[in-house]
Amino acid sequence: MHTKRPVVLLIRDGWGIGDGGKGDAVAAARTPHFKHLLETYPHCTIDASGEPVGVRAGAQGSSEVGHLNMGAGRIVMQEIVRVDQMIRSGELFETPLVKAALENCRKNDSALHLMGLVQDQGVHAVQDHLHAFLGWAAENGLKKVYVHFYSDGRDTPPQSALTYLERLENKMAELGVGRVASVMGRYYAMDRGQNYDRTQKAYDALMQGAGLRAKSAREAIEQAYERAKTQQGGDVPPETDEFIQPTMIEDDCGDCCGMIRPGDSVIHTNFRQDRAIQLAQAFVEPDFKEFDRGPVPEVFFAGLTRYYDEFTQAIIPPMNMANLLGKVLADHGLWQLRISEYQKYRHVTSFFNGKLVAPYPKEDRVLVESISIPENQKPEMSVYEVTDLVLEAVTGSIDSLRSKAQNTEKTTLSVEENSVDGGDRLKKGYDFIAINFANCDMVGHTGDFDAVVKAVEAVDECVEKVCDAVLAVDGIVMVTADHGNAEQMIDPATGGIQTAHTTSPVHFFWVANDADSCNLVDHGKLSDIAVTILELMQLPVPEEMTAASLLKPCEM
Repeated sequence: MHTKRPVVLLIRDGWGIGDGGKGDAVAAARTPHFKHLLETYPHCTIDASGEPVGVRAGAQGSSEVGHLNMGAGRIVMQEIVRVDQMIRSGELFETPLVKAALENCRKNDSALHLMGLVQDQGVHAVQDHLHAFLGWAAENGLKKVYVHFYSDGRDTPPQSALTYLERLENKMAELGVGRVASVMGRYYAMDRGQNYDRTQKAYDALMQGAGLRAKSAREAIEQAYERAKTQQGGDVPPETDEFIQPTMIEDDCGDCCGMIRPGDSVIHTNFRQDRAIQLAQAFVEPDFKEFDRGPVPEVFFAGLTRYYDEFTQAIIPPMNMANLLGKVLADHGLWQLRISEYQKYRHVTSFFNGKLVAPYPKEDRVLVESISIPENQKPEMSVYEVTDLVLEAVTGSIDSLRSKAQNTEKTTLSVEENSVDGGDRLKKGYDFIAINFANCDMVGHTGDFDAVVKAVEAVDECVEKVCDAVLAVDGIVMVTADHGNAEQMIDPATGGIQTAHTTSPVHFFWVANDADSCNLVDHGKLSDIAVTILELMQLPVPEEMTAASLLKPCEM
């Protein structure tokens, strides 16, 4: 038995609870509907960072972490914590692929390459893990060890790379092993937007020594900062850390000191999947066609985690995730819609489903194309286009939404193969809709305060439209966020621009015509949302879901 009322989960990505200070773009924005929600509907705060979402204590949240927890109904122990534990126990270096990488170097008298994002925020990678691999290399007597340094500037301050480089160089000096062989911004090495021209620049630098040159990693970073002073408005983004062009470090003879060569071993140290996929595919996929790579490189390649379903070179296998929210809804024959623009599409689909790529039965997916210019140049991004389709899904039917999506420019509809023909049921609406509005996070990452204010205002306007439509059909909207960003655009420690996620809690609103009959707990966590949805829909909560409901006992 389940309620026939449509249930909508609306995720305002990157909208956290701030302090109202001068760096709080949410407080600076005109948000009449947000104020209406605060004044009218039950709401509580929920944790979106640290141990309540399965990351290190005090660590910021992320879209991947947030959506995993929301869909799982349990705290999902993140890979960063699993890697921490495996390093402490020594288990990581006894895994088959790590041992194979070592054996390959010994057999071929070849180099070990460690490539990945160098940061301490723990969003995609963490510097401690890189240091641990360097320690393992030293203990095993490897001499030719090269680090390919992906600079951040998105989850870290825009010009903080020298700080991380100094830590790395100090560790290498302490261990007596390792040398930085290249420096490149994550914009190139970690693109996830199918901008394969960027991926190719990273790949060609690593494999062919293409790109810029510098005498040292420090020089590479300093030269980038100097170039940034004259790059405003040009074809190349100003080279803060995120955008440093791939730069190879020369040896004393002017050659690339650590270009990847046949027979070498390569370990990618990012644990988060989405921004490691494109470059990993270039290294391992035999039918790779996104750019002219040539044949598969004759190297041993391994990634810290399973970057995509077909990736067989994962050092740590994924956790076994059974009975997630989407699975429970599918098992009860309910119809679902997941919708977002491209930048957050994987989060509201795959990550929400425990990183499964394929949809569940009766799960439709709508992908709206994202803008191709920097987000701060168009803060509304594609939120209005997403909203128009959501309104059709709420006020129309499954059939009408499918038709509108198929006939809307720059929109892709994916229908699970067994759900194409749903008979008369397609004339009715969806039982559950999950929406992600990406603006507050994506524009927040640019550090452009005025643009973030506009992004917040656009999201607030669209939240109002969705809530009004759902209330008109007597449905229920749960408005929340996966993590914070827009509410803290100034780094409290330095006073400089902050582009990273935050550790702020987020709101959870219960928006319904009969909302006054329900009470919420004072505080919860993201994983409580799945349990709350099942309780609302009067569906059994599986034993694997160990989270709690955000609802206090009430009469529905």
